[in-house]
Amino acid sequence: MFWLGWVVFACVALWTIPAIIALTVKKLLPYEADLSSQDALTNADGTLTLLPKISVIVPARNEEAQIRNGLTTLLNSTGVELEVIAMNDRSTDATGRIMDEIAATDTRLKVVHLTALPEGWLGKNHAMHLASEKATGQLLLFTDGDIIYQPLAIETAVRHFLRHKLQHLCLLPRMLPGSILENAVVTFFGLAFAIGMQLHLIKTRWPLSYAGVGAFNLVDTEFYRAIGGHTPIAMDILDDVKLGKLIKKNGGTIDFQMAPMLLAVRWQSSLWGVVTGLEKNGFASLNYSIVQLLIVSFLFLLTMVFPYLSPFILPLKAASGFIATAILWHLVFAFILLRTPGGLLLTPLFPVGAWLMAFAYWRSAIITLRQGGVRWRDSFYPLAQLRKRLYS
Repeated sequence: MFWLGWVVFACVALWTIPAIIALTVKKLLPYEADLSSQDALTNADGTLTLLPKISVIVPARNEEAQIRNGLTTLLNSTGVELEVIAMNDRSTDATGRIMDEIAATDTRLKVVHLTALPEGWLGKNHAMHLASEKATGQLLLFTDGDIIYQPLAIETAVRHFLRHKLQHLCLLPRMLPGSILENAVVTFFGLAFAIGMQLHLIKTRWPLSYAGVGAFNLVDTEFYRAIGGHTPIAMDILDDVKLGKLIKKNGGTIDFQMAPMLLAVRWQSSLWGVVTGLEKNGFASLNYSIVQLLIVSFLFLLTMVFPYLSPFILPLKAASGFIATAILWHLVFAFILLRTPGGLLLTPLFPVGAWLMAFAYWRSAIITLRQGGVRWRDSFYPLAQLRKRLYS
């Protein structure tokens, strides 16, 4: 047991520390506009390249509470030429009407009202793919309707995109705070995301390191269309992440950046909203595989539960490696929270966030298996079809 504990500690350290450093270091800061060349990118040889036109695609269904603010902040963007294509995906509330009201005041906004969903498509994926066919920009930005944009956000992202010769850039917004437990779960999700995606390897050719964020996925239009757009991931619920996988698998260069000064969002409206919000995604992230669920659960018990129990059931020497693992988790958690006002107060809640997230994933799996599929945006998708069309 002594050696097992320290092997667990070493594996956790190697798997987490580089990814968490990347999560905190990779931060895109607002571009400081030079009024003499605001519309251009300065190349290495001193020449200027005009910034490309951006087509922003906003798929929304029943988002009347957030859509006005989201579209308004988008249209307040500076430094770039924009067209915004808002896709009203069969909404039954005032979402479409609000879109039309904003479009009447700004010709850059085009609204498309969808009334039907074709066979073989998820609603959101279909809306984004259809909008991409109508887009005229050299770059496509897929974003959610509840994201709050700072005026320089898109220009900053585009300049980074061009300078690093990317085909895909995803930005993670600042999460607006909720309750203490909600914040603990959201922070743990960020930790799990960084570890699972191995963010420090994103720009390498390592095929298992890729990312996508529904809040901000910026892609090269020509490259995106050449690989079939959203067609290969038409039935994939993890559309944002799988877009990153699709692009990387086809030879594209991806980057991921934190963007707390550029974008903001309230992920869910409550702690229970976080749990239910993972209902469609949790089991999907494990490829709807019971075997994968059991393997991940075993690793979770070994690395995030047993370290807290070990002092009570093992001699102190045998438990030492597991105790060190528990301490490491708290230090990593604290490192993420270091720049968040009052965030360090959440550090003791690491196990609570981890165990609540585990509950959300098991809940997702049980509900998906029990009902034989996933209900999303008021449409039901059979599990057999989702498994068959899973992009891998």
